[in-house]
Amino acid sequence: MQTPGVSFIGKYQWQSTDKAPSGLRVRGDLYDKIPDDGHNVYLRVKIENYAWGKVKGVQKKAVKIDKVFYDGAVLKTKEVRMQVCLDRGSLQPDSCSEERLFARR
Repeated sequence: MQTPGVSFIGKYQWQSTDKAPSGLRVRGDLYDKIPDDGHNVYLRVKIENYAWGKVKGVQKKAVKIDKVFYDGAVLKTKEVRMQVCLDRGSLQPDSCSEERLFARR
């Protein structure tokens, strides 16, 4: 996933439904591709019908991510949406990649 200024290179794998937490495991690196622009980067995640959440990056660096995204109420997440974004501050809208849908079959 990428958009100007940010990219995420990694692997995605559904955890087994008999393992807690059961959800989408994401491992990889979140990159700030334009280190001198003064903007932070983040991975944006939406689990099932819950609100969007963030995994923040760091300006001028790559951040390692190893996280399982899951719905704690159900423990058997079936759908996760993700995108990477460049945080452009409060006066301009963030620049985000297209949403990617990961669905368990």
